[in-house]
Amino acid sequence: LHDFRNHPHRDFKFTAPRIVFTGANGRGKTNILEAIAVLTLGKSWRETTPADLIFDPEVKLSSPGSKSPGLKSKTPPPSAKITAKFTSGDTFEVLIAPRTRIFRKNEKPTPLRTHLGTIPALFFVPEDLELFTAPRRTRQRFFDRFWFQISEKYRQNLTRALRAAAQKTAALRAEPPELDSIRSWNEILAETVPLVVAERRKFIEKLNPIFQTEYSKISGTTEPIRLHLELAENFDPTPAGIREFFQKNAPREHAARRNFISPLRDDFIFTLRDRPLPATASRGETRSVCLALLAAKKQILQQKTEKPPILCLDDVFSELDDNRQRHLENICENSQIFFTTTHPEHFQNFTGEVQQIEI
Repeated sequence: LHDFRNHPHRDFKFTAPRIVFTGANGRGKTNILEAIAVLTLGKSWRETTPADLIFDPEVKLSSPGSKSPGLKSKTPPPSAKITAKFTSGDTFEVLIAPRTRIFRKNEKPTPLRTHLGTIPALFFVPEDLELFTAPRRTRQRFFDRFWFQISEKYRQNLTRALRAAAQKTAALRAEPPELDSIRSWNEILAETVPLVVAERRKFIEKLNPIFQTEYSKISGTTEPIRLHLELAENFDPTPAGIREFFQKNAPREHAARRNFISPLRDDFIFTLRDRPLPATASRGETRSVCLALLAAKKQILQQKTEKPPILCLDDVFSELDDNRQRHLENICENSQIFFTTTHPEHFQNFTGEVQQIEI
């Protein structure tokens, strides 16, 4: 790591399949997992701007429109770099500047669309335990980070749909509304939204049986657990159905001055015992659901990429009892695992070699 978060320069050599970063809070353990997220997924689950990732004690960067201080004049501009050398002989790099991010494989630039899925990875962080009660945008990002590794077409269609939805809302808010522009964005939404909905439904259909099996293993029950896609509006998710919806609901959209059909408006709903999960699950059951979801995602990602994904687990052992810790160890089989913890004793009962790194 070079100038990444609170690490001006840090080198690690991993000698075991299970690596544990230990140390007191605030030392930068999670930042190392965040670097792995940027390397594998293109972005961290915590960052809001690239400036968040760059170590620079003298300069505070801000994104356009923010209230924090702007970028001061400095040459060269601050940047960060992540480099990873694999046992295969390949070297991957990410160069992070305030407004750019460059990915390289063996010193050759690689577009993000090509890079995603090359190094499959999954993350289990404390924030995931709030997934079921968080705003829907949190759940969307949670699943999108996963799907982007599996389907380039999904990422392309989602990007086009979100851009069209934002531009259409801007056209609706113009004075007067830009009718020709609205019709153009409607056509793009009619083309892309059905593809996004179909991909999401296809994934959920594949995930649910595995999700149920893994939850039953962890909980010791056969109680039904399910993931559902909930559309914000009542429409037929076909090009013709979306065009019909827009035609019928044009007065509503003009009055509200916003677009009504967008992937950002749909939600992912978890049910346990056929009820919304937050209304029925205990804290222990919520943790079992998170572990089952991690196990199901690992199976699907491994089947798709034909590689065991890297797993990064941030301070999760403090949230799990002994039984769930054993199940987590089973989920970690065959993968390279990175853990963080403030309590090294959590790993005393692990089988196999564990490399401990003090931060």
